[in-house]
Amino acid sequence: MARVFHSQTFKHSSFFLALLFCVNGVLAAPVTVESLDVLNMLEESPSEQTTPSPSVNPLFESEAGFSAESSTGSAEAQYQLQRLQQEVSELRGLVEEMGYQLQRLSSVSGDRYLELDQRFQDIQASVHTLTTTPPDADTSAEPGDVGPPAVVGADVGETPRSDLGNTEVPSEKALYDTALELIRNRQYEMATEQLQATIESYPEGRLTPNAYYWLGQAYAAMPRPEYEKSRQVLAQVITYYPEHQKVPDAAFKLGMVHHLMGDCGRASELLNQVIAQHQGKTVAKLAENYLRDKVDCGS
Repeated sequence: MARVFHSQTFKHSSFFLALLFCVNGVLAAPVTVESLDVLNMLEESPSEQTTPSPSVNPLFESEAGFSAESSTGSAEAQYQLQRLQQEVSELRGLVEEMGYQLQRLSSVSGDRYLELDQRFQDIQASVHTLTTTPPDADTSAEPGDVGPPAVVGADVGETPRSDLGNTEVPSEKALYDTALELIRNRQYEMATEQLQATIESYPEGRLTPNAYYWLGQAYAAMPRPEYEKSRQVLAQVITYYPEHQKVPDAAFKLGMVHHLMGDCGRASELLNQVIAQHQGKTVAKLAENYLRDKVDCGS
């Protein structure tokens, strides 16, 4: 019986051992696989792990592009501004140059009459008023003088002579232009001789009234003025050439000559006539200024 017990006990032990073995086998397999997977993951080198590349923010990309474009646009705008400033500077210089040239032209564009008139007045300002009036100065008869015009200063009855002998006489314009050039150069005595020669050579010439007019001015402008001769010659322009364009100027200069001769009343009369008869013209303005600034009949 003891043998039977031991035999049964052995069988039961074997069964449990077999059962335990099976259970251990079943349980051991999954534990080993999972452990290996975990270990493999943990044992991977950090350098072998894939690091995801950082994504670029589209906003930054946009800002970077805008910054580059803004830098380029700013440089272009700066360049354009510099060019405009340079062009403005050049235009300003051109305007200043044109203004200077215009001022220059304006200062020298006065006609021959105004230039000579200024010279005439400058010389008169330095001459003292005559203390006596020459005889035979009947100023009231100026506009009504009769008889053909004669060259003041030439001897009565003297036949006009020519120093050129048998040579050809220069043209009227050549003689006249030479006389005016002498007046411009303030060579008044030589100018009177040249103007007399012009009138004697061409008494009916087209430039004869002009020659008389400048002859009257030259007499008054000489270093030792001959106002009486100037008065007579200017009166001839008014008397014998009443429709000529030089008549208003001759009347104005005649009024000035009377003032320089001490005849304030006649001077005022002539100057007022010029102002009344030639309103709006330069000669009227000159007469008005002279009458206001120079003529004082109250003293």
